[in-house]
Amino acid sequence: MTVTTSAPAVLELRSVGKSYEASPPIEVLKNIDLTIREGELVAIVGPSGSGKSTLLNMMGALDRPTSGEVLIDGTVVNTLRDPSLSGVRGRRLGFVFQQFHLLPGLSATENVATGLLYHGTSGRDRKKQARQALERVGLGHRLNQKPGKLSGGERQRVAIARALLGDPAIVLADEPTGNLDSQTTEEIVELFLELHAQGSTIVMITHDKELAQSMPRVVEILDGQIVRREAVVS
Repeated sequence: MTVTTSAPAVLELRSVGKSYEASPPIEVLKNIDLTIREGELVAIVGPSGSGKSTLLNMMGALDRPTSGEVLIDGTVVNTLRDPSLSGVRGRRLGFVFQQFHLLPGLSATENVATGLLYHGTSGRDRKKQARQALERVGLGHRLNQKPGKLSGGERQRVAIARALLGDPAIVLADEPTGNLDSQTTEEIVELFLELHAQGSTIVMITHDKELAQSMPRVVEILDGQIVRREAVVS
């Protein structure tokens, strides 16, 4: 999918900084400016300790910056009260984590359906949409299987399906291939590329530079600062 600079901004970080009290204060993020536009697939890459996880927390409204602003769909979210902030996370953001975070006693369909618990959707509709999301990620044949019966790659596909539920403005994926072997990693990367081609807006956090280079746009972070941002020429 081709994304132009005229596409609406889904996520904006304006002069975002994050520090923790110490003597002297510990600066984790320094004056971060970043815009993610509708339909983009962006890899944010950096070594351990570079500030990637803190940056994800800012983008996902999981933590508040010490300075600057975070905007989701044009709304400044870092000044919202906690209930409103939870509503933004639940309705406008989808999350994929390295550890999957699936409930072992629930089927794939039931796990995905939990992504709509706070949307006011009926149980029947939640399961219907969950099945559709699982079919979208290639798991239409594993709807009733519990996580213990699924491979690592299949479990991550379930987590991705859950993140896609409710049509979020953006999906944030934190090291989504960190627990997968090389072949399964390739399959999950290909899935993200397919979802991007279908119009999903995705930001992937990774330490893997080779994986990052397979994404349409790369942002590199080091010591809490963005040191490179570019589109990858295929």
